[in-house]
Amino acid sequence: MHYSEYFLDLLDLDIQNDPVIAVVGGGGKTSLIYRLCQELTAMDKTVVIATTTHMEWEKDRPFAKDGNRHQVLACLEQYKYVVAAGLDPEKNKITALPEQQLRELKDLCDVMLIEADGAKHKPLKVPEEWEPVIPGFAHIVISVIGLDCLGHPIREVTHRAEKTSVFLQKNMDAPVTGEDVVKIASSIHGLFKNVEKRIYRVYLNKADVLVDPEEAANIARCLEEKGTTAVWGSIKNETA
Repeated sequence: MHYSEYFLDLLDLDIQNDPVIAVVGGGGKTSLIYRLCQELTAMDKTVVIATTTHMEWEKDRPFAKDGNRHQVLACLEQYKYVVAAGLDPEKNKITALPEQQLRELKDLCDVMLIEADGAKHKPLKVPEEWEPVIPGFAHIVISVIGLDCLGHPIREVTHRAEKTSVFLQKNMDAPVTGEDVVKIASSIHGLFKNVEKRIYRVYLNKADVLVDPEEAANIARCLEEKGTTAVWGSIKNETA
């Protein structure tokens, strides 16, 4: 299934009533955000992309440095979307704006997409005490997990490996299992942290690398049994 059907339809995102989406979890968050942005602009929606942590600076993207209101409006008029953030050019990163400024910018667009977590490109993580940084006005939280973590040692495929090891009560050399993914995705000490009463979705990325395709379905089924909507696919291959 094409990603434009997949993300808004299968994730059941009601952007009319819930237009602010925070994305947390493992590697793939930025790619998911730009996939959503592409679909939304194709629907003639305007989108502001922001972060409460850091994101890679993609120089070819429409950019409003420090969230300059006039630049935001100009980019929305011309491109339908804009990245609004601070800039650290030496690290090639964009940085967070104050929450109050983000709150004001959300009123300029139809949808705001916020990267609210960091993972150093690792597919799985357990958050530290100060993570994730979900703004108070967010309506939806999407957790991203890369299924390429399965079968590999915790120390190799998780961000904050020691914390993940303690959380799972497993040795750092133990392989990550589907049960581990379910536990991390559904726990208030894992990726469900700080979600509170917001709408919550889990996207299981890189399902195309699995030897057994049923593994993704089984993880999603277990999450559904816990009351969490979970879907799987491959952002890179735009498939579900």
